[in-house]
Amino acid sequence: MSESAPTTAQGSTTNFRLLGVIAFVIGAAAVVMTRLLGLVSPLLISTGLPSAYELISGLGLLANGLSLICGIAALVLGVIVLLRRDAPKGFAAAGAALGGAEVLSAFTGFGQAAFYSFM
Repeated sequence: MSESAPTTAQGSTTNFRLLGVIAFVIGAAAVVMTRLLGLVSPLLISTGLPSAYELISGLGLLANGLSLICGIAALVLGVIVLLRRDAPKGFAAAGAALGGAEVLSAFTGFGQAAFYSFM
């Protein structure tokens, strides 16, 4: 038998490594979505449009909803990999941390969107 043939344990480790990287990418994408909203909001307010706060409220609900979904996905995938004994845990831990922080941030963002809708 060839020495370079992967064993079953190596194949499953590779799959969990990929899941950890996916968790990290999804968590990073969730963070980017909410940060873009934070950059766009002051620009919309500075335009002086009478409907700027309503637009920010709608964009906030959309961005925070997508961010919440991505954060939950990153958190779940990261925890799945972290619970596996022989799986590499670097990207999975980062993905779970980003996902968990983004879930909290999304709930804060929902409160902010509600605040803008009453202004």
